[in-house]
Parts: sequence; C-alpha cells; structure tokens
Amino acid sequence: MNNIFDFKRFGNYFAYDLRRAGNNYGISLLVLGLMPVILFIIHLLTMLLRGGNVYTMPGESKIIVLSIVLFVTAVSAGVKIYGSITDKRTGSDFLMLPASTTEKWLSMVLMVCIVVPVALLVLTLASDALLSWLAPSIYGNGIINSDLASDLASITGDEDVSVNMPAILFLGWCGCALTFTLGGIFFKKAKVAKTFLFLFVLSTVLSILAIVAAKLGLGDSISKFVDDINDPASAIDAFNWTLNIFNIITLGGLLVLTWLRLRTLKH
Repeated sequence: MNNIFDFKRFGNYFAYDLRRAGNNYGISLLVLGLMPVILFIIHLLTMLLRGGNVYTMPGESKIIVLSIVLFVTAVSAGVKIYGSITDKRTGSDFLMLPASTTEKWLSMVLMVCIVVPVALLVLTLASDALLSWLAPSIYGNGIINSDLASDLASITGDEDVSVNMPAILFLGWCGCALTFTLGGIFFKKAKVAKTFLFLFVLSTVLSILAIVAAKLGLGDSISKFVDDINDPASAIDAFNWTLNIFNIITLGGLLVLTWLRLRTLKH
C-alpha cells in the first residue's frame, strides 16, 4: 500500500505541485482573474470616446466574460502546468520525483479540477465585488448579485422539479479541464490544437454512429421513451439520470485514461 499511496509523501508532492503550478500558470491565472478590471477599463475608455457620458456596464457582459475566462482556463491550465512532461528532459525529471503514479495522478486531478477553478473564481469574484463597491454607478452590480447568476444557481419550477446548475457547470468544467490536460500530456506538440482536432473527429464519428443507430430503429425506441414522459417532473428526472450517466462515463473514462498515460509515460 505504501508503494501506491502514502499520505505524507503525497502531501510533500502536492506542495511541490502547487509551487510548480504557480510558476507555470500563476501569471496567466492572475491575468484571467483580473478580467473584470480589464473589462472595466475598456468600459471607461469607451465612455471617454463617446463624450464622457456615464452609463452602467450591462450585467450580461460580465457573465459572458466570466464564461470565456472559465473556458480559456479549462483549456489552457492543464496544458501549461503539465504539458512539459512530454519533453524528454522535463519528463525524465517528472518520472524521478519521489511519488507514485497514483499520487501524481491525484495531485493532477485536484490541481485542475479544484485548485485552479477555486483560485480563478476567488480572483475574479473578488475583483468584481471590489469594482461594484468602488464604482457602483459605472460598474453596476457584481456577478454574484446579478439576476442571471440567481437564475443559474438553481432552475426550479416547483418542489418536485429542480436542476442543480452549479453541479452541472462544475462537472462540465472538470470534463473540459481533464480532456485538455490529457491532451497536454499525450501530444508532444500543438497540444491544444490537436486536442480540438481529436474532439472534432470524435464528435463526427459519434454523429455517424447516431445516424446509423437511428436507421436501425433505435430512434423509434428513444421517441417512444420521450412520448412516455407526460409531466415536467418526469422530464427533469429523465434529464438528470441521462446527465448523471453521461458524466460518470465521461469523467470516469478521462480519469482512467489520465492515470494510464502517467503510468505508461516513458522517456
């Protein structure tokens, strides 16, 4: 068991991994986290160009910028933090680190799925809240206090119909971040571009398979299943079950493939 996982050894490695992540991605994360400030400066410049007329920033622009920042971070974080291990010299040093494959894998998962998004949200929401406090007439309400954020927090029709949007968004983040992290430690060059290309090819293949399945009659079974759903509660329940199964298969597959890649990494 000690060769697979040791708490003290993992703690030491995780502390090292945090420092490496800060060195490799700290500046990028800081810039992304300060995007509300950058957006605010652009808004001020726009007001000056329009004659100095004061008007409040639209709340939708803040949500859009936050969405873009989250996506860019999910795509780039794992690649910048761990992508260098495909290099012979850096990868050899990585393999020599005193930690098991499982410990390195767990640290990687925690870094891209927990540490990075939490740090990003803290920076983004802190700068957003500070601007809404310092310049409420120009910046307007912060993201957390916006109407759209309240709507996203939980989509609820009645006590029997509910969709947990924060959980859906978090699992979506994990899926995206783990996908590009896997691409980053698998491809040697053009990591992000090749990962996007692979996703395109995969989606094309799945679309073809879906068309073939529909022609074989599977579409009739799905239509019958949909027709049997007679009320919103059943529809939401079916949606939740389908989404849960999809997340289990997708995230489980990504986690296993990431571990296997680390396990078989050689230089």
